[in-house]
Amino acid sequence: MRRISTVALTLICLSVMLRPGFAFGGLAQDRWKPAHLEHLPPGIRAILQKWETVCGGSIAASQQFALYLTIPGGELVALHYDDFRCGNQSAQCTAKGCLHEVYMASNGHYRRVLAVHARDIRLLRDQAAARVEISGVNGETTALRWNGHRFVE
Repeated sequence: MRRISTVALTLICLSVMLRPGFAFGGLAQDRWKPAHLEHLPPGIRAILQKWETVCGGSIAASQQFALYLTIPGGELVALHYDDFRCGNQSAQCTAKGCLHEVYMASNGHYRRVLAVHARDIRLLRDQAAARVEISGVNGETTALRWNGHRFVE
Protein backbone atom coordinates (compact mmCIF):
# COMPACT_ATOMS: atom_id res chain seq x y z
CA MET A 1 0.00 0.00 0.00
CA ARG A 2 2.85 2.35 0.83
CA ARG A 3 4.47 1.64 -2.57
CA ILE A 4 1.21 2.58 -4.39
CA SER A 5 1.01 5.85 -2.42
CA THR A 6 4.60 6.70 -3.30
CA VAL A 7 4.01 6.01 -7.00
CA ALA A 8 0.79 8.07 -7.00
CA LEU A 9 2.51 10.99 -5.25
CA THR A 10 5.40 10.84 -7.73
CA LEU A 11 3.00 10.91 -10.70
CA ILE A 12 1.13 13.90 -9.26
CA CYS A 13 4.37 15.81 -8.71
CA LEU A 14 5.56 15.05 -12.24
CA SER A 15 2.29 16.22 -13.78
CA VAL A 16 2.47 19.52 -11.88
CA MET A 17 6.09 20.04 -12.90
CA LEU A 18 5.48 19.24 -16.58
CA ARG A 19 2.30 21.26 -17.03
CA PRO A 20 4.06 24.65 -17.57
CA GLY A 21 6.05 23.06 -20.40
CA PHE A 22 2.88 22.63 -22.45
CA ALA A 23 2.54 26.41 -22.74
CA PHE A 24 5.74 26.44 -24.78
CA GLY A 25 5.10 23.21 -26.69
CA GLY A 26 2.77 22.39 -29.53
CA LEU A 27 -0.40 22.04 -27.45
CA ALA A 28 -0.85 25.66 -26.35
CA GLN A 29 0.94 27.23 -29.29
CA ASP A 30 -0.65 30.22 -31.04
CA ARG A 31 -1.78 28.97 -34.46
CA TRP A 32 -1.78 32.48 -36.00
CA LYS A 33 1.76 33.39 -36.97
CA PRO A 34 3.08 36.01 -39.37
CA ALA A 35 5.91 33.52 -40.01
CA HIS A 36 3.50 31.25 -41.87
CA LEU A 37 3.17 34.07 -44.41
CA GLU A 38 6.89 34.90 -44.43
CA HIS A 39 7.72 31.35 -45.54
CA LEU A 40 5.50 31.55 -48.62
CA PRO A 41 7.06 32.02 -52.06
CA PRO A 42 7.78 35.70 -52.85
CA GLY A 43 5.12 35.80 -55.59
CA ILE A 44 2.39 34.69 -53.17
CA ARG A 45 3.61 37.08 -50.45
CA ALA A 46 3.33 39.95 -52.96
CA ILE A 47 -0.27 38.95 -53.73
CA LEU A 48 -1.12 38.89 -50.01
CA GLN A 49 0.28 42.38 -49.28
CA LYS A 50 -3.00 43.92 -50.50
CA TRP A 51 -4.78 42.33 -47.54
CA GLU A 52 -2.92 44.48 -45.00
CA THR A 53 -4.85 47.53 -46.23
CA VAL A 54 -8.17 45.68 -46.48
CA CYS A 55 -7.69 44.12 -43.04
CA GLY A 56 -6.70 47.38 -41.41
CA GLY A 57 -3.48 46.13 -39.91
CA SER A 58 -1.26 43.12 -39.55
CA ILE A 59 -2.19 39.78 -41.03
CA ALA A 60 -1.25 36.26 -40.03
CA ALA A 61 -2.06 32.71 -41.07
CA SER A 62 -2.17 29.20 -39.74
CA GLN A 63 0.09 26.50 -41.09
CA GLN A 64 -2.76 25.17 -43.29
CA PHE A 65 -3.34 28.49 -45.10
CA ALA A 66 -1.31 27.57 -48.21
CA LEU A 67 -1.33 24.03 -49.58
CA TYR A 68 0.64 22.90 -52.63
CA LEU A 69 0.22 20.32 -55.38
CA THR A 70 2.93 19.77 -57.99
CA ILE A 71 1.76 18.62 -61.42
CA PRO A 72 3.44 18.46 -64.83
CA GLY A 73 3.84 22.03 -66.03
CA GLY A 74 3.94 23.73 -62.65
CA GLU A 75 2.68 23.89 -59.11
CA LEU A 76 -0.79 24.70 -57.80
CA VAL A 77 -1.07 26.70 -54.59
CA ALA A 78 -4.41 26.75 -52.75
CA LEU A 79 -4.97 29.62 -50.29
CA HIS A 80 -7.59 28.96 -47.61
CA TYR A 81 -8.76 32.28 -46.15
CA ASP A 82 -10.57 30.55 -43.31
CA ASP A 83 -7.01 29.95 -42.05
CA PHE A 84 -6.07 33.62 -42.46
CA ARG A 85 -6.34 36.20 -39.67
CA CYS A 86 -7.63 39.58 -40.69
CA GLY A 87 -9.20 42.38 -38.64
CA ASN A 88 -11.94 42.67 -41.29
CA GLN A 89 -13.10 39.04 -41.56
CA SER A 90 -16.06 40.03 -43.75
CA ALA A 91 -13.53 40.86 -46.48
CA GLN A 92 -12.88 37.12 -46.94
CA CYS A 93 -15.91 35.33 -45.54
CA THR A 94 -19.58 35.58 -46.47
CA ALA A 95 -22.68 33.43 -46.00
CA LYS A 96 -21.38 31.32 -48.93
CA GLY A 97 -18.19 30.52 -47.02
CA CYS A 98 -14.67 31.88 -46.95
CA LEU A 99 -12.60 32.82 -49.96
CA HIS A 100 -10.40 30.10 -51.42
CA GLU A 101 -8.00 30.89 -54.25
CA VAL A 102 -5.85 28.63 -56.38
CA TYR A 103 -2.77 29.96 -58.16
CA MET A 104 -0.71 28.25 -60.83
CA ALA A 105 3.02 28.74 -60.45
CA SER A 106 5.13 28.56 -63.56
CA ASN A 107 8.70 29.87 -63.77
CA GLY A 108 8.25 31.82 -60.52
CA HIS A 109 5.14 33.66 -61.70
CA TYR A 110 1.74 33.11 -60.11
CA ARG A 111 -1.59 33.54 -61.83
CA ARG A 112 -4.94 33.02 -60.19
CA VAL A 113 -6.84 30.17 -61.80
CA LEU A 114 -9.72 29.82 -59.34
CA ALA A 115 -11.45 32.00 -56.75
CA VAL A 116 -14.51 30.73 -54.89
CA HIS A 117 -16.31 31.27 -51.60
CA ALA A 118 -16.86 27.85 -50.04
CA ARG A 119 -16.60 25.89 -46.81
CA ASP A 120 -13.43 24.22 -48.09
CA ILE A 121 -11.55 23.14 -51.20
CA ARG A 122 -9.16 20.25 -51.73
CA LEU A 123 -6.51 19.91 -54.42
CA LEU A 124 -6.15 16.31 -55.54
CA ARG A 125 -3.89 14.53 -58.00
CA ASP A 126 -5.81 12.86 -60.82
CA GLN A 127 -3.26 10.73 -62.68
CA ALA A 128 -0.87 13.26 -64.27
CA ALA A 129 -3.24 16.22 -63.83
CA ALA A 130 -5.14 17.72 -60.91
CA ARG A 131 -8.67 18.30 -59.76
CA VAL A 132 -10.25 20.43 -57.10
CA GLU A 133 -13.18 19.47 -54.88
CA ILE A 134 -15.23 22.42 -53.66
CA SER A 135 -17.36 21.88 -50.55
CA GLY A 136 -20.21 24.33 -50.13
CA VAL A 137 -21.70 25.48 -46.84
CA ASN A 138 -24.85 23.41 -47.45
CA GLY A 139 -22.91 20.18 -47.93
CA GLU A 140 -22.88 20.20 -51.74
CA THR A 141 -19.65 19.20 -53.48
CA THR A 142 -18.44 20.24 -56.92
CA ALA A 143 -15.46 18.64 -58.66
CA LEU A 144 -13.45 20.45 -61.33
CA ARG A 145 -10.51 19.11 -63.31
CA TRP A 146 -7.41 20.96 -64.50
CA ASN A 147 -7.21 21.06 -68.31
CA GLY A 148 -3.72 22.59 -68.42
CA HIS A 149 -4.97 26.18 -68.42
CA ARG A 150 -7.90 26.34 -66.01
CA PHE A 151 -10.33 24.29 -63.94
CA VAL A 152 -13.37 22.99 -65.86
CA GLU A 153 -16.33 20.75 -65.06
